[in-house]
Amino acid sequence: MSAPGRAAPSNGASHTAAVRDGNLERLTGRDHDALIVGGGINGAISALALANHGLRVALIDSEDFASGVSQESSNLIWGGFKYLQTYDVALVAGLCRSRNLLARAYTSRVQEVRFLAALGSTSPYSPAYAALGAHAYWALGRFATGRPRLLSSRSLATTEPTVDSGDVQGAVEYSDYLLADNDARFVLQLLLDAVDSGAVAVSRMRLDGAERAGDGWRAEVIDGLTGDRHTVEAAVLVNAAGPRATELAALTGTALRQALCYSKGAHIVVPQVTESGRVLAFFDDDQRLFYVIPMGHRSLIGTTDTRVEEAEASITHDDRDFLLEQANARLRLPQPLRDDDVIAYRCGVRALVVDESEDTDRDWTELSRRHAVEADRQRATISILGGKLSDCLNVGQEVVTAARKCGLVPEVRDRAWYGEPPAGVRDRFHRSAVRAGISEPSAARLWRRHGRRALEVTDLVEETPELGEPLSDLVECSAAEVMVMARHEHILSMDDFLRRRTMLAMLETAETLSADPGVERAEELLFGPGPERPVSAANESGRGAV
Repeated sequence: MSAPGRAAPSNGASHTAAVRDGNLERLTGRDHDALIVGGGINGAISALALANHGLRVALIDSEDFASGVSQESSNLIWGGFKYLQTYDVALVAGLCRSRNLLARAYTSRVQEVRFLAALGSTSPYSPAYAALGAHAYWALGRFATGRPRLLSSRSLATTEPTVDSGDVQGAVEYSDYLLADNDARFVLQLLLDAVDSGAVAVSRMRLDGAERAGDGWRAEVIDGLTGDRHTVEAAVLVNAAGPRATELAALTGTALRQALCYSKGAHIVVPQVTESGRVLAFFDDDQRLFYVIPMGHRSLIGTTDTRVEEAEASITHDDRDFLLEQANARLRLPQPLRDDDVIAYRCGVRALVVDESEDTDRDWTELSRRHAVEADRQRATISILGGKLSDCLNVGQEVVTAARKCGLVPEVRDRAWYGEPPAGVRDRFHRSAVRAGISEPSAARLWRRHGRRALEVTDLVEETPELGEPLSDLVECSAAEVMVMARHEHILSMDDFLRRRTMLAMLETAETLSADPGVERAEELLFGPGPERPVSAANESGRGAV
């Protein structure tokens, strides 16, 4: 029996090259209303918002899309329960509104999940007080999630036996949301939706300089693949560079009204510690919250919250050891988690917005996690400071408002500028999946990951059924799915595929991936036949600096 997908030759490499060449021509061959620099969550949501308001939008990123801090989050879409610790009610209410909008607009991608916070000797709050906070959080979220409940230590022992209840006085269970896939994939899907609405996006394209040209900007960019230099012209420049926003502001001569400081967040990925599907929450020895979060068939433990001075940071032995120590002290496991249980690492730098007068030396948990969108009409720049997945819709709407302040004329819309394709498209896809013989769980996964592009997958499978089989036990993608990804998803390396378009680099070790025939077949479909590429390098971003 032939391997899945062998019935058709790969055309991924030719599609990828042709798409990028076309995008490069569109980037450099026309004027744009807005040039967005940065392809993380802030850039992607800005592109989607501006394009769906009728503006001509271009986006560039010096690396792959979502390859910065947007690939290093906890994968949570939440209202920020922990920010009630600092009584930042306005921030939490705003995050809850954005969270609720995201959950309604992206029903397949954003899924409600139960959180269980165990409260022991390191908790600064009693179970009763925490339960009061959970109900306040539920109310701030307009009762959109499941009702919170207070558990005794005895109830906790039966409800979630993985938690070591010996030192626990009680627990609070409440609901929030979790991305069904990884954060980077969610960001990419937003960007692909922006492209469907007319935006052009090019990765591996670095901004090298920018100067005013009339009322707008002339930007000099360097192609990271060829070294070629190009010129891009736009009326407004949007700074979506995340932790590097201050550097980009300096390059464009934009004076920011607020400053950034930096916090490093580190996670470790370990074998699954509970099958309950819950997110487990604990207070560590410093009375700061950390979580054990479902991630496929693994568990994600984190995050740390460490002040750093630079926009880049790597996970250290101390970070890893701290997370292992804290988890082992609070979980009842057959044996303690050890260094060699760590499958992958996630480490990113959060950019925190501070006013000039704000004291940045106090505890990090007391610094607001708000964002800011600054419009400089004189310089024709928009700067996005801070920002997070949960708050992205607010950021997008504020960028549209800022574009108007900078002299652009966004169209007024009578419907939402975000969200999954309409029910009619979804129903058409599911009928097509039935005709193609695709199982219901596989169809649900395809719709969640690809939206209307999933119809291209079913078309391929209807024509050649063997293209619908998973590439291996490890790689659940089919050949048809990978071929469609090659057409649309700007995949230029195996790191793009394993780390950001899928979660494989987070779920398996580099050694496991390099030995898997499904990974080898995916590489062939994406890039064509040729010398084997070092898959181990594709998991470097998941291993960190430890």
